[in-house]
Amino acid sequence: MEYRDGAGNISSAEKTLRVVELLAESNGRLSVADIAKALDVHISSADRYLLTLQKLGYAEKDLMTGRFRLTDKLLGLNSMLVANHPLTVRYLDIMHTLAYEFNTTAHIMAFYGMETITLHKDLQMQDMAVNGAFFARTRYHYCSAPGKLLLSTLSEEELCEYFRHTNLIRFTKTTLTTEESIRANLALIRKRGYSVSEGEWMRGALTISFPLRVSGEIKGAMSIITETENTDRILAPETIEHIKELLIEP
Repeated sequence: MEYRDGAGNISSAEKTLRVVELLAESNGRLSVADIAKALDVHISSADRYLLTLQKLGYAEKDLMTGRFRLTDKLLGLNSMLVANHPLTVRYLDIMHTLAYEFNTTAHIMAFYGMETITLHKDLQMQDMAVNGAFFARTRYHYCSAPGKLLLSTLSEEELCEYFRHTNLIRFTKTTLTTEESIRANLALIRKRGYSVSEGEWMRGALTISFPLRVSGEIKGAMSIITETENTDRILAPETIEHIKELLIEP
């Protein structure tokens, strides 16, 4: 009989999924002993979890090093997840329309906890420096449009936790670097229903992000990024209303 904890979780299933997470974080570098240590279990138990993943085709062992990695089977699952994601089904065509209409870069991001995960992007804008910088993982939430949109959805407790653990760096002269100024900006985002980053992360780059909803709940962002010289056009009231109307959840 499988052991269940007080919350009803099956211990072996929970640990097997934790092995998948460990392999994803350190792919190709973990031995059975490394995984046993991380899980705080006996090596024989860790070996059983790995054998299960190997049998199902999700993990493989390097015969030269004795270490484990995930297989491309998970990439197939990821492709299916992205293709069938509710944000894809509802908003992908609109993303391409916006990119073409404004001759710019448009992208869809999903919100998961404190992460913004890029699902799709259409790089109509040919400025590779701007496009590359936008998707850099070093970009902080407080100085990016989709990041600020995510922060605006947090509870007060979650927001306080974010500020406790975030170093507010001034990347450009327009970067907001105090909790007070960022909170004021988040209040404005909640009021007007979209967020803007005008050169806060990278000089010369303007990003505007709109919330994407699933069953009425904000689950991600639709963003367009362009040069700040296009600010008047992108931030014009008629442009804002046009994009909001396209993104209304049926």
